[in-house]
Amino acid sequence: MKGYKGATLIELVITMTLASIMFMVVSIFITRPITAYSDVARRADLVDVADLTLRRIARDIQRSVPNSVRIKKDPANNRVAIEILNTVEGMRYRATPPGPFLSFENSSDDFEVIGEFQFATDDTTCSDGNCRLVVYNTGANLGGAVPSDNPSPGANVYSTQAAPNCPGASTNCLPPPGSVTISPASTSVTISNTSGTGRLQLSDPVLFALPSLTQRIYVSDTPVTYVCDYSSGWQEITRYWDYTINQVQPIERLLSPLSSASSAPLAKNITNCDFTYIPGSSQRNSIVSMKITVEQGGESVTLMRQMGVFNAL
Repeated sequence: MKGYKGATLIELVITMTLASIMFMVVSIFITRPITAYSDVARRADLVDVADLTLRRIARDIQRSVPNSVRIKKDPANNRVAIEILNTVEGMRYRATPPGPFLSFENSSDDFEVIGEFQFATDDTTCSDGNCRLVVYNTGANLGGAVPSDNPSPGANVYSTQAAPNCPGASTNCLPPPGSVTISPASTSVTISNTSGTGRLQLSDPVLFALPSLTQRIYVSDTPVTYVCDYSSGWQEITRYWDYTINQVQPIERLLSPLSSASSAPLAKNITNCDFTYIPGSSQRNSIVSMKITVEQGGESVTLMRQMGVFNAL
């Protein structure tokens, strides 16, 4: 049409140059906030992963059999493991008549608890006959290079043996010969409620080593292990359960019993872990300290949690 002309090459160059300058100026102001938002979001994700991991481990520890926490470290292979014995329920056993009571002078296979069981009777693991009873687990160890692998018979739930005979001719053994702190794996436990009273019946008589000061008895279904393997190529925390109690604390995920256990990854991108355990006493609870480092996209977050562990025997 008359009166209209196309843009010249110089005008196009000038327009493109001005547009480029404006785009560069605008991008400077937009890129930094976007980058900062991405960094904050990534750090928040890492914090969530670390926090949820520590909370999950802490939940298992808080419902564990007293004095069943044990830790093994393998710094040469960048591994550390924490193991507990899970409880289904805790009750107070009947220590005197009337009614069937738990004797510590003779083996028992039938006794009552005070009140009704709320969870153990409905637990599928217990109904399959895989639950075990624990009374007065002191968590004692024989010592040695790896104390967690040397549990004292009759005083530690991880011992696979009953208490031995006394040296010499002594008759005042503690714990008594043949006694245990946890019912044998071969002994099935039947749990029932009748008229407001819970009852425990064992397929074989069991002599428990020492009476609880507060008459506490715990029903346990499985040990639980968390293995933190922060070696290159793995960098994961994995939860293992449904395996047989072992005297030697498991830490190698590719070997028995962990290789045949149920398992689930808890967290990935773990670049460092540390677990420590301070046993308790009659005056104070045990203390577990946990620290993990999560890394992703050049960002790393380290969280630590310290918790008191219920220690009532």
